[in-house]
Amino acid sequence: MTASGASAEPVPVAFLGRTSTLVLQDPGASLRRQVRQVQDKLPPGWFIAAHFWDVESGGLYLDQRGHGTAHEKIDARIPRDGGLLAEAGSPSPRFAAVMCEDIERSGRDTYNALKLEKQLSPPASPCWPATSRSTSPG
Repeated sequence: MTASGASAEPVPVAFLGRTSTLVLQDPGASLRRQVRQVQDKLPPGWFIAAHFWDVESGGLYLDQRGHGTAHEKIDARIPRDGGLLAEAGSPSPRFAAVMCEDIERSGRDTYNALKLEKQLSPPASPCWPATSRSTSPG
């Protein structure tokens, strides 16, 4: 419900996550925590419609992510879709916005994180970190 009492308009969101290998952490637990963080920050009516996540992909170019096989070695217990940028650039993506736990989860280096934000900026799908100090999306 909105402040005026009307139901919030549904907005489909893509979850973006990234985790390290088993050597550094429990990747399944890390990804589940990231999804919970994003879900907790979604405005009323917003929902996760797609899940884009990878294991140890932070050093890859953005268009190469979402196509590896490292995810097959972990039990994340969350769905996994293909490449985020490919779907964001398609004629009818399943989402209107992208959220991640923290913008650092979108890439190992600042350049790729900023590049991703730029590529997802309107008219595509804006990207918000769940930990952002700015006003929440919506």
